[in-house]
Amino acid sequence: MLPKELMQDFIGKVCAILTYNEIAGTTGKIVGVEENWLKVQTKKETKLINGDMVKDITILAEKYQW
Repeated sequence: MLPKELMQDFIGKVCAILTYNEIAGTTGKIVGVEENWLKVQTKKETKLINGDMVKDITILAEKYQW
C-alpha cells in the first residue's frame, strides 16, 4: 500500500495508475484521497480505487494534463 501522504501529492494530476489485479490499469485525474481510497476522474466516469491494490502511479507528461 502506498502511504496516504504520498498519494495526496498526486491530487489534481492526470496519472496512469496500475493495480495488482489489472493488466491495463486506469488513466485519469486523481481528485481525492480518503483513508486508503483514490477517487479518479476519467473522461467517461469516476472510479474509486483501493489504495491497498495500487502497484504504481505515474504522472503523465504536461501535454496530457487536463
